Amino acid sequence: MYLLKSAHLGVKFTLPLLLTTVLFVACDREDEPIPTYMTIEPFELKATDTNKHGSISENITHADVFMFDSTTNESIQLGVFELPATFPVLNSGNFSLNIDPVIRANGSSNYLQPYPFYSRFSKNINLSNDEGLTVKPSTNYIEEAVFGMQEDFENGNTVFTVDRDDNDATAVTITSQDAFEGQYSGRIKLDTANAVIVAQTEGLFDLTISTAGKIYLELNYKTDVPLEFGIIPVEDNGLEGTANFEFVVLAKDRWNKIYFDLTEVISITGGLRFAIIMRAGIPLREGKYTLDEAEILLDNIKLVHF
Repeated sequence: MYLLKSAHLGVKFTLPLLLTTVLFVACDREDEPIPTYMTIEPFELKATDTNKHGSISENITHADVFMFDSTTNESIQLGVFELPATFPVLNSGNFSLNIDPVIRANGSSNYLQPYPFYSRFSKNINLSNDEGLTVKPSTNYIEEAVFGMQEDFENGNTVFTVDRDDNDATAVTITSQDAFEGQYSGRIKLDTANAVIVAQTEGLFDLTISTAGKIYLELNYKTDVPLEFGIIPVEDNGLEGTANFEFVVLAKDRWNKIYFDLTEVISITGGLRFAIIMRAGIPLREGKYTLDEAEILLDNIKLVHF
């Protein structure tokens, strides 16, 4: 029997024992499963009835991915991934792949939520260890989605017609310059003489969480200054409650899409009727305006619920 001695540690090993260990490790590595690498590409939002849902602009940033094995009646959660994503899957065989479109509710990565008004993508797949799989998911507004408000500014209208700042010089107007899509978008111009706008929807919305379930406000925007949105509850006798400016977007020099989850805010008010309210202003720093003028662009404002 041969002895191997470490020059540094003075530890002796028998050669047969060393060879057995090497063979065991090699066999163990051979038994390790080979994963299939799955790639999920960004979602495509498809039109079903543009007269009902309007624009199909979207900001689906993540996907909630899981599979169902019909032979074992087992659901296999793969995870929530930022798109596009490539990740290993150790399972092999035939599965039903299911992908829920996930959005940053209120524009925050802390509130990743499957958007309740987009449909789930499903597809039968076969996973093989020797080849990858690429999936291009699609979704659409579900049939149950109700659009309580939809403003694309194409008809020369604007939903924010109630002036709350007592300044006729600040208002939402219509513009064809730098329109997001179509011919027109909404526009707000501010300057140091007219530095603030506060406006609300003229129409009131009769919604309760018990009947509407989920309530979201969608919009596209581009703005030089921070922009706030919220609700103002209104009693049956017309008495208004306190405006709740719960949501804010920061300055953005390119068009962006955002989804505001109004569900909890409306639930807390306990009221049955409310208006959407918006405000913005040129910021002050050390008593001076940070901009001489500012522009806010809006498009595709939707109030969506069940």
